[in-house]
Amino acid sequence: MEKKKFSLSSDILRIIMVVAGSVCSTAVLAFSILTIIDINKGTIEHAPGYLFAIFIFLSITRLLTFIKDRTKLNLIRCLVLLVFDIGIGIIALFGKQNVYLFALTGGLYCATIVVSRVFKLIQRHKVKDIVWSVLLILFAVFAGIGLFASTQPDDVSYVLVIECIFIAIASFIEVATVAFDQLKVKVLFKIIIHTYSLEVIFGLLTLMVAFSLVFMVYEPNITNFGDALWYSFAVVTTIGFGDYAAQTLVGRILTVILGIYGLLVVAILTSVIVNFYNETMGKNADKTAKEIQKEHDKEEKEKK
Repeated sequence: MEKKKFSLSSDILRIIMVVAGSVCSTAVLAFSILTIIDINKGTIEHAPGYLFAIFIFLSITRLLTFIKDRTKLNLIRCLVLLVFDIGIGIIALFGKQNVYLFALTGGLYCATIVVSRVFKLIQRHKVKDIVWSVLLILFAVFAGIGLFASTQPDDVSYVLVIECIFIAIASFIEVATVAFDQLKVKVLFKIIIHTYSLEVIFGLLTLMVAFSLVFMVYEPNITNFGDALWYSFAVVTTIGFGDYAAQTLVGRILTVILGIYGLLVVAILTSVIVNFYNETMGKNADKTAKEIQKEHDKEEKEKK
């Protein structure tokens, strides 16, 4: 029997990339929030250090991006952004002595957004990519103008908070993208359509809304529709936060009905979607599953 030689497979490399990307994105998100908290306190004592850490982790993500896509154009893009990130991080360290120098980091970060999206436009020409890139470029331009036009330290702090919120949102999206990358949402959505699961889901949502209106009327501790809908959500998902509880007979009967119905719907939908998903991604898929897989593969090729 021939012995298998151990080598660094693509799966191991993929796992390393996913872990590294998740760590970097989470770190950027955490330091962005810490920077916002520091600025809102009226001081920027720790904010320069936080910003330095943000751009160091961003520079690492540039390297990870190049490892994923080792094309010449992406190499140029990553090198340019890497220089920007390291330079911005160094400038941020001196921001404590000069608030406007601190604001310069925000303006340069806006420049990195413009540069990054220009490269994306060169690589991809789909309508959604163009629209998204244009919106980000416009945001970056207006944010940069706002930073450089700031005349008071309070104005600078305000714009920097917006910048950090934007970085935090971008990092959160990146973390979510990594987390849901292998779920193949498009395929899952098509499966929901083909298995008539969408009707069941909307049926459950309709029942939740209807029962919430009754809870709002009969339950003394539920005074508005938002609280009633929150209670219905807790019942259906079996989370049971305990902040609200049915006290009347009508409310308890509806709670039992909603809880049982929610369990049945979740159990049935989970089994149907998982089985159909496995068939779609497996070799013994039926005609509908093959069509879904074919469309998905075609979309992946167009992206590349």
